[in-house]
Amino acid sequence: QLDYVIETFLPEELPVGCEKESRFLREWWQERAIPDSRRGIQQVLGQVKEGTSQSLMLSGYGLSLTDHYWLQPIDKEAYWKDINFYDNDFSDELGDLLTDSGRIDADGHISKFSPSSSVNGEMKKKWVIQDGIRYLLKVNASHYGQQSVNEVIASNMHELMGWENYVPYQMDKIMIEGQEVPCSLNPLFTSDKLEYVSAYQLIKNYKVRGDMSEFEAIIELAAQYGLEKAEVRRQLEYMILTDFILTNTDRHYNNFGFLYDAETHRFTGMAPLFDTGNALFYDREIIPSGKNLLDIHVNSFCKKEVNMLQYVTEAQWFQISKLKNLPYNTGNLLKTYTEMPDGRVEKIVQTIRQKIEYLELFLKGIKIWKREKYWNVGDMK
Repeated sequence: QLDYVIETFLPEELPVGCEKESRFLREWWQERAIPDSRRGIQQVLGQVKEGTSQSLMLSGYGLSLTDHYWLQPIDKEAYWKDINFYDNDFSDELGDLLTDSGRIDADGHISKFSPSSSVNGEMKKKWVIQDGIRYLLKVNASHYGQQSVNEVIASNMHELMGWENYVPYQMDKIMIEGQEVPCSLNPLFTSDKLEYVSAYQLIKNYKVRGDMSEFEAIIELAAQYGLEKAEVRRQLEYMILTDFILTNTDRHYNNFGFLYDAETHRFTGMAPLFDTGNALFYDREIIPSGKNLLDIHVNSFCKKEVNMLQYVTEAQWFQISKLKNLPYNTGNLLKTYTEMPDGRVEKIVQTIRQKIEYLELFLKGIKIWKREKYWNVGDMK
């Protein structure tokens, strides 16, 4: 636990959005750890004899693969070049324990020196090294493993659109309790030069003016760190439009952000799009259709998904016709990598077809967040 900070010597080196008072650093430290709500974390902490997720992070000096911060022990001299996870290998043991994969000797020594201890979010995940490349592996054995497949479906969508700024996900399978379960792998998009700064980190301590939305405030703050407002807006609008198609209900402020050059203290661009697992009604028993697809609640800029489209002001460049094969590709991926019944697959695929139709109306100028009887020529831009 990070109880207090005696003194801050280089406040300009603090994490973005973090003031030098102790409470801000404590909040940053707690948010960095595996959340207490992640399934199975308490059992893992018991096995490795740690009291909290924060103390587990200390076993790896608080190191992460998303930024360059770490904690120097009082009784030991350590150097970044010798311990950082960008250049140095790490054990698979803790990651295997956190994802219920691999064989672990519960009575033996389990190395806790791993970046997997500083990956937040609800899904079980771990960092792995394959052919020298760091990949984040994400898995959820419930809901047919659909969250992992959703990531690959999103990658396919961005590929069809010709959009370059996204994290490419690929499918794999791992064994959990003797059963083969789908998982997703995505390569590291940070480096020893660039950190990831979430939109939440950027805006959490910022006082948004009464006449400004948080959407506009994020664009404003990004410009203060060196980005062009028009480009940030375009990237955010693309995110809203594509999330709408896949009904991604969890685009909270930690699930998008920026790449940060720690030496110049400037943003180099928006981070590539990632984390679209909580989409396509993965946890819904009944798949909605028709008008019910315009009544979806989300965790993002708005409480209702369709209202997010009001932030999209310039979308003529969005060529939705490129997505004609997305429904077919989605069905193939779900059938290939899950045991989902064909009937459920077809209902999910149908939501994509219908969402594309609704988005076509929006792109023609219809304000689809209004009641249908108001979808008339008067609403055309």
